[in-house]
Amino acid sequence: MAADLVARLGSRALVPGEVRTTWEVPDYVALMTREGESTVAENPLAAEVEQVVRRARALRRLDPDRMRAVLRALADPPAAELNKARIASAADLPVTTLGPYVDVLVRLGVVVLLPGCRASVAKRAIGRPRALFTDPALARHLAAVPSELLTELAGRARLAPLLRTLVAVELLRQQGTSIVEHRVSHLRERNGLEVDLVVELPDDTVFGIEVRTAASVRPHQFAALHALARRAGGRFRGGVVLNTATRGHVHGPRLWSLPIAAIWDQESAVFPSPAGHRAS
Repeated sequence: MAADLVARLGSRALVPGEVRTTWEVPDYVALMTREGESTVAENPLAAEVEQVVRRARALRRLDPDRMRAVLRALADPPAAELNKARIASAADLPVTTLGPYVDVLVRLGVVVLLPGCRASVAKRAIGRPRALFTDPALARHLAAVPSELLTELAGRARLAPLLRTLVAVELLRQQGTSIVEHRVSHLRERNGLEVDLVVELPDDTVFGIEVRTAASVRPHQFAALHALARRAGGRFRGGVVLNTATRGHVHGPRLWSLPIAAIWDQESAVFPSPAGHRAS
């Protein structure tokens, strides 16, 4: 059966403490690299960027240099809101000409847009979508972030948005095949409340999801989920922190943590490490 994290979150059979994995930070970083990236004369990711530019031009006659600039602007920082003024400024092109470039990247499946939350629990929410690269390795390359940095403590600030991208893209993919009807969104309000991902269900109830780089569970990681729970009341189904720990943990009523690796498998409580497939 295909992975379906939302169905697992709503299942009484889910026991967070029994969800375990051997995945660690280097394993997640391995998903953001290409084999041979640091050993071949030409970076394969640079070649992939040029392939995207060619495919985009085949769909619509867009300036290749501007397309490269838009790709870089969308990737730095990764998973940022689609603020057209900021992106156009970073790409050095008029904001009125940005739309076709983003549209083509979405049509090609290079970028996917994570919508803003529409659930009634959202108050004064900012509706701009987040622009996510479906391949976090491409996003990392375009942002000029060395993969080696991401495995170090000093690189966790750069790792965080890439992990959020990884999770969000997978949940958007699962949305189409899930046995539970739902909508995946993000929440940022003008009053300061931010939740990385919100799962909106047809009955106007919600799950909140936060993504963290830490392998340890700390109370502050649940602050936004506590705020969402207070706001939603009985419409709050639960909140989960997805992190780089190797097992799940119950934080409190309707609040728990799970390894990020749990998003890919619902059949087994133990997820194998991809260490054998790490890039050189």
